Amino acid sequence: MAWNEDRARQRIAKFRESVPEGDIKVEDFLTYLTEARMQKGFAVDTAMRAALLDIPRNRAVTTNGVHVYANLIDFNDVLTDAGRETPASHQRALEFLHAHYRACDELIDEFDMQRVDFHGSRLHAVVLTPDGADAEGERVRVAVAFAAAFREMVARLGDNHPNFKTGVCIGIDSGPAVAIDSGRSDEREPLFIGSPANHAAKLADDDAEGVNLSDRAAAALGQNADPFNGRVVLTEDAERGYLGQEVVTANVQRSVNERLEKAYAAVTANFEMRKSEDGGEAVFHFHHKEPPLKDVDYADHPPSNAIRMDLASIFADVDNFTAYIDGAIASGRIAEAVANLHVIRAEMGAVLRDDFGGRKVRYIGDCIHGLLAEGDKAQTDAMATMKSSVSAAAGLRSSFELCREMLPGTENLGLAIGIEFGSTPICRLGLRGEASVRAAASKATCVSEAEQRRCEGHQTALGERALRESPVTVREAFSAARILDNLDVETAEVLFGTMPSPYLNTGAEFDPMRAHEPEAATPMRAHDRR
Repeated sequence: MAWNEDRARQRIAKFRESVPEGDIKVEDFLTYLTEARMQKGFAVDTAMRAALLDIPRNRAVTTNGVHVYANLIDFNDVLTDAGRETPASHQRALEFLHAHYRACDELIDEFDMQRVDFHGSRLHAVVLTPDGADAEGERVRVAVAFAAAFREMVARLGDNHPNFKTGVCIGIDSGPAVAIDSGRSDEREPLFIGSPANHAAKLADDDAEGVNLSDRAAAALGQNADPFNGRVVLTEDAERGYLGQEVVTANVQRSVNERLEKAYAAVTANFEMRKSEDGGEAVFHFHHKEPPLKDVDYADHPPSNAIRMDLASIFADVDNFTAYIDGAIASGRIAEAVANLHVIRAEMGAVLRDDFGGRKVRYIGDCIHGLLAEGDKAQTDAMATMKSSVSAAAGLRSSFELCREMLPGTENLGLAIGIEFGSTPICRLGLRGEASVRAAASKATCVSEAEQRRCEGHQTALGERALRESPVTVREAFSAARILDNLDVETAEVLFGTMPSPYLNTGAEFDPMRAHEPEAATPMRAHDRR
């Protein structure tokens, strides 16, 4: 099946009906939390943390939280052996993520925080309590204490398990955001939209280890940010000082060190369990899956039944979305913005799945990460995969343009798309059950995200291998820069031969990739939500 305008219009209209703006109820965090706890009969205090995991599609919750992004900065090195990705290096990379995801979750529980998302080498959590503007300083203090404890936990993991050793860069920002969830019970999609998460991610996008506070987070602690870079970087002495402090969460006062020790003991116990005869939770066994990928059920793919195959990784990010949401918060148009986001995300997912047989990994804020492959039960057809992937990118843009036409207030948004091809493992990681994390982590996934980040809202970019595996007309169109403006379905039809190509004989110099040319390392950094 391919993209069709009439079908896309009908889908968008149906998605709009399923989340009409007038039916979206916007309420503050404390009100929503109180209602959620009443529905649970005040059964457990952990409802204070878990309530925002189950937000109905017709709700939007305004929050004043502190967002923490942690970037495992050595993940790039873990992915390869002597510069190449192998089954052994992918197993090591997944074990690395599995260990750190579990460690982070244990510590999040100890600090009564909300896990938002794990994506590759990046971990996102938020401190929501104590609620209220006058408690911002205490929320920031809890976030910084968590950051110091997490860096210490990762250091201990690396000392005891050298394969898990990594530096950690953490970014922290505070401010208003809107919480929503558009996932299903078995694939939750919690999201905090607004500038604090975006800013925290940017602060974590660094090769230097440490804890970075935004100007607002620093001000809440009575500190002044550096006027040149708008941040405060904690000293090592300051971090160690936080480990000895006491913090109050869920009405329990306990030292940061105590919380760290309890979480680390749980992680250590898990390692011991995995070594036992009946504890094969993180024993990785890979197999090729026959395309299409749309029927992949992550619940069926624990580490012991992981997929590993050549495929295309696609990142599509809504450009200028953070400014759009911040404007909606300021002007009281939250319901409209949330309804539009639900529709845009649903349509992007439908294009990938229904039109091109791809599989969503997850929504990351206003971005979709998807996987696509063509081939048979034995192997992936690289050129056919790239032809479908470029067509899918064109379909995503054409559907996005229809969304801009049909949804009010979206005229200033754009779509930036990146694609890369390569061997990629797919499975679920971390805690068991619904708390597990859908993972697809490889050089291809990281490069596709980096390619998306260098695009403006009207551009599509290919990684080096994606370009090399593409049909000649695609290589000519993207040229040596590997980037193309306004790739929509009409343009794709030109590229694939339904009409003469305007890109032929352009005179552009194109340096073809040689079979044994080493691929340049691409930084794998925090997702830049625009």
